[in-house]
Amino acid sequence: MDSHDRGAVRDEVRRRADAVLAGVEERWGPVERLDALTVSPLSERDGGFPASANDFEDEFYPYAAGATVTDDRNRLLCVYSSARDEWETPGGGGESGETPAETARRETLEETGVECELTDVLFVRTMALELGAPETLPIPTVVFAGRPVGGDELGDGELADHGEVADLAWFGADELPDIREYDRKHAYLRSLSD
Repeated sequence: MDSHDRGAVRDEVRRRADAVLAGVEERWGPVERLDALTVSPLSERDGGFPASANDFEDEFYPYAAGATVTDDRNRLLCVYSSARDEWETPGGGGESGETPAETARRETLEETGVECELTDVLFVRTMALELGAPETLPIPTVVFAGRPVGGDELGDGELADHGEVADLAWFGADELPDIREYDRKHAYLRSLSD
């Protein structure tokens, strides 16, 4: 695949990413956009640069969404990711037919057992995925603010069998571990106490 073909794939993936973010802003209004974050795939992969935008979305996902869920004590719900070996807020890749809000609610429930209501969009960010070519491919990421409305937290047995999440915990602003977008999420927690 030459640079022209890779550029065409990148342009189509970018067009789709822009459409996802436009849909979020249409539903939720203007949102804060953080600078792009360059990332590598979580696991080793055999393939080269995807031959099409559809191939890219089949191997990865069209967007990612997560929830910054806080309880009535202004604590943030976090999960310990087995794949990344770090604490993070619940979230994951969108599935066909889902909106980013539906993805954020589903991922929060799957990873924690907690049902959440989304109240706002905290921010959006594009992950620029490096695949061994000069061109990166964008994955838009939407992070919602939310609050718990039901469900039961996963217990130790469920976490042991989970595969993606090894632990979950609620953290106050002064206890928050070093998580992705720490400054933005820490500021959000602080704002809840003001």
